[in-house]
Order: sequence, then structure tokens, then C-alpha cells
Amino acid sequence: MGNTVGSLEVPIVLRARKRLLLELTERQKEILIGCILGDAYISPLGKIRIEHSVKQRDYIEWKYRELSSLCYGAKPREIVHVLRMGKQYQSIFFLLRQYFRPWHTLFYDGKKIFPRDLHVTPLSLAVWYMDDGCWTGKKAVISAESFGGIYREHMQEALARQYGIETVVGKNGKLVIRKKSHDMFFSLIAPHIIPFMKYKLP
Repeated sequence: MGNTVGSLEVPIVLRARKRLLLELTERQKEILIGCILGDAYISPLGKIRIEHSVKQRDYIEWKYRELSSLCYGAKPREIVHVLRMGKQYQSIFFLLRQYFRPWHTLFYDGKKIFPRDLHVTPLSLAVWYMDDGCWTGKKAVISAESFGGIYREHMQEALARQYGIETVVGKNGKLVIRKKSHDMFFSLIAPHIIPFMKYKLP
């Protein structure tokens, strides 16, 4: 699916040097947009790091299978983070090749942003929700605390304009899907939720 009329153009053909090109499929682009809105990080030089807890191994291995043609040779590998008071946290990560500087320009302004007019496909929305969303038993919530207020407004505008999904921003900065929009929201993302993440659906 291409971008809709009037939406932001996110490039799928990326150039590192004159003769070094990296081309994404549309599916890879949609998955990556969801990753970037969620937990992934793009360095200023254009390298993307995708990382999750080892408890989510099935999820990161799914991402790697989908994106492996864009990656360095190393497969997902574990790392131990030492936290305060000596506590440890194990995660698993992989890196995408250093071609994504144009994406960094689109998705960062010092901090990560939600670009105005970004087209969020159902697949992108599903990956974003698998990264940063949860079902509380009563409502669907997406963590958006790390985004500034204006960018949370961009999220709300995008979901309302593209799908008629109404949201509110909680006091904690989380994006809450209004109850009357649950059916639409879950009908869009459910076909793309991988088996390991089905617990996030009602």
C-alpha cells in the first residue's frame, strides 16, 4: 500500500554512498514505522536498534525474520544491563544497517516525534501497539509519555482522520482508545497481532 494523498512520504529506497542502496518492501516499511513509534531507536547516523526483554524473544525473532534483509550479519543477541542497586536486566537486540539517516530526520527533533501527516497503516498500528500498548481489561492504552504534547495531538489527529478512532490523553501521558472506538481499533490490528502477543487483545 502506498502513502495516501497528502500524507508524509517515508522513503523506502535509502542511500549510504553513491552506489550503496538499501530498498525496503512496503511491508518492511510499515513494520518499521510501528517499531519507531514504539521501542526502536534510530541513531543520528542512521543505524536502527531494535531491543526487547528476553521474555519477548518470540516477538523480536519475528521482527528479525521480517527485517533480516535490512540487517547486519549478526543475529539477535542477548545483553545484560546492570541497573541501580546491582539489579540486572536481560534484553535481546539486533541492528539495522546504517542507511536510515533520512528516517532520523523525519522521526526526531532532538527527541522522538510523531510527524504530522504520518500515514499509519493497520500493520504499523499493530506493531506500535505490540511494542507499547496494553489491554487493561477495560480499555486499550498506548504509552506515549516520551512524546511531547503536540506530538500526542498529532497521534490523535492521525487516528481520527484516517480511521475515525477517537482517543484521549490521560494525565500520565498515555493515549487511551475511547470505548466506542474499540471495535474499529481491534478490527484493524487483530489480523496483524502475532500469536505470542494475543494477550494484548480483549
